[in-house]
Amino acid sequence: MNTQNVNTAASEASKTWVKSRKKQAGELVFVRVDTGKVFSQAITLKDGSIVSLFSFETLDELQMQYGDMALMTESEADALFCTRIFRPWEEITEDRWLDQLTVLPPLDWCSSSAGETFKCSEMHSGRVTHIFAHIRGRYFECRDYASKKHADLILSAVLAMAAEHTH
Repeated sequence: MNTQNVNTAASEASKTWVKSRKKQAGELVFVRVDTGKVFSQAITLKDGSIVSLFSFETLDELQMQYGDMALMTESEADALFCTRIFRPWEEITEDRWLDQLTVLPPLDWCSSSAGETFKCSEMHSGRVTHIFAHIRGRYFECRDYASKKHADLILSAVLAMAAEHTH
């Protein structure tokens, strides 16, 4: 195959991909559900089939190799990944609280009559970070979205404390 044929084939393949991206309702990705990690972006070919950009295989073909493969939007994949790395509230020591408060500048440090919260300014992964709460003389830590508001954090920590007493 000469260079002109290779260039023509590459040009035609990219046209098919660019045209199909405009047709998609949302950005789709192939995801390994067991890990929550994106395997590949998805593209729609001229015949309407959706294939992996990485391997040009359909979902059915990929599921023969990886039983946990799924096709979903990028936002669904992000939510799946993030929820896998969340951690519930757990009680920590005052020393842990003070260490985390001073090791890096805190993110969104808030105080109210209900309690005090701050977030680690270094993200654990993506938009997920370690979050700390001080309520009624007790200290807590969880891992969740950095965008969570102070009032929601206090409420979820108090609910976790209440659930602890019912068991």
